[in-house]
Amino acid sequence: MEWGVSNARPRNESGSIREGTELGIMKRQQILDLYFMDARSKLIDLAAFLDRDDRGEGDDDFRLKAFRKALEGLGLNKPNRAENVLLAFSDPTTQPAPSASTKAACGAWPETQ
Repeated sequence: MEWGVSNARPRNESGSIREGTELGIMKRQQILDLYFMDARSKLIDLAAFLDRDDRGEGDDDFRLKAFRKALEGLGLNKPNRAENVLLAFSDPTTQPAPSASTKAACGAWPETQ
């Protein structure tokens, strides 16, 4: 399985697959037309989150460290950005933990450096 690859293809209002996407390959202009505003909105949300965090008091914890590590990877012009972001939040160990350390997921590996 490739990270970030979806089998869903853009469809027009009638539900038919959009022209030019028969093989799932879209032109950059099509990608921008379909996804730019959504990505722009998410980027503004991230900026607002970081602004709120900057105004907060106290020290960073492992979640913010993992978040900043993930953001660094977005700035690099390398393939597999989605995979690298996911890995920034993931537990890199291969041995199962003997027991759960918390009752709920926290979104990042507690030992993020």
